[in-house]
Amino acid sequence: MDRLLVLLISLLWLLGLIHVLFPTPEVSTAMAVLLAFVALIALPQATWNVKLLCAFLATATIYLAHFYDQWGAIEGGLRRATIFPAFLATIVLLRATADQRPEITVARGLFAALDRKRRDSGLVVGGFLVGSILQVGVFAIMAPILGRNSTADERQEVFIAAMRGMALVPLWSPFVVGMAVASQYLPQVALWQIMSLGLGLSAFCIVLSIICFDRKGGLKALWQSLMTLAPIAPPIAIAALFVVGTAIGTGFSTLQALIIAMPLPCLLAVALAPHGSISTALRETGTRLTRIGPETAILTFATIIGRVFEAALPNMGLLDWIQELHLSPTVIIFFVVMFMNVMGMMAIHSIVSGTILLILFTSIPTGLSDLVLMQALLTGWGLCTAVSISSLSIVTGATMFDLPMTRLISWSNVIYVFVGGALCALILSAINPVLVA
Repeated sequence: MDRLLVLLISLLWLLGLIHVLFPTPEVSTAMAVLLAFVALIALPQATWNVKLLCAFLATATIYLAHFYDQWGAIEGGLRRATIFPAFLATIVLLRATADQRPEITVARGLFAALDRKRRDSGLVVGGFLVGSILQVGVFAIMAPILGRNSTADERQEVFIAAMRGMALVPLWSPFVVGMAVASQYLPQVALWQIMSLGLGLSAFCIVLSIICFDRKGGLKALWQSLMTLAPIAPPIAIAALFVVGTAIGTGFSTLQALIIAMPLPCLLAVALAPHGSISTALRETGTRLTRIGPETAILTFATIIGRVFEAALPNMGLLDWIQELHLSPTVIIFFVVMFMNVMGMMAIHSIVSGTILLILFTSIPTGLSDLVLMQALLTGWGLCTAVSISSLSIVTGATMFDLPMTRLISWSNVIYVFVGGALCALILSAINPVLVA
């Protein structure tokens, strides 16, 4: 079954590349059929919480489609979701490439060399920088820092600090699912704009974390951490610039630019690495493709219910009710960020809450610039991962650090998420009038 899943995802990856360059209805139809098979094959191998989430999404989809007679929207949602397997497969190749690059080995050594009494700032910055490429794979680098004789409290401290940096990655990175979903609903937002604004807010939140939660480090330790981790930054910047340059030069969407721009540079980076092996990278990519089956299933079901909800929305009366509230742009910004945070704490997956918000606030006049709306959504999407047992970061961290998930959600990170979210919302509220003027 795993081989069949790898074959189908590989075909979707290839067809996704073709469809970006030469879009045709025939290719779209073939991709939709293949994606349906992938989702159905992947579900039996998924964890119980993924199965439960997909079952809930499927049930809600059927209810909405039946009650509002929107059965045709299911096919539209399936077609809209066909780009995600190529996106996820490209990210898998990116991770396999990073595994062979010397910068990751350097990162592991640098993390291990951090002063244990002054390492919180290094863990926050490192979680942010390395997580921008490896995402949850960053914990595989950080977990070995502690050694086998570390206590549960020590492992908890390292994860909590690293998670504060990791939670900021969705604010700017084109390599995360949040950006992929948001760009589907707000395709007119230029990638360089959302990345620039997201990096600015991320830097603000990192400083906030160091000032408020770093026990002994302070801003001086932050500067030392930045200097220590400097070798990791160039490859991350280069990868991001490839995507931005492709998006600007071709006019492709963020997802399309990433799918087109990254594979060849990844293979070149492997070929130029000491002892690099393209065949090994491709083999590891193929092996890891089975792991994106559950993510593909979630994205597929979430996109389908999103499309059905979008089609049924004019007949629900919900949009009229929201407009009658006369919400100000500032209230909407705060609502988006805090709604994502609260839903995360209630274990509602970000894909579900994020999709609902995107559909609602792209369907009515809000007084918000698209850039600010997208950034508010990504801010909530990223921050809530630090306090949600439904987030892949928490699930992966529990395994890597050998801790129950409940120990990975600390009061310090809850405060960080809501205070940081509120301050980011204030910044976005101040910026918005300038952008809509």
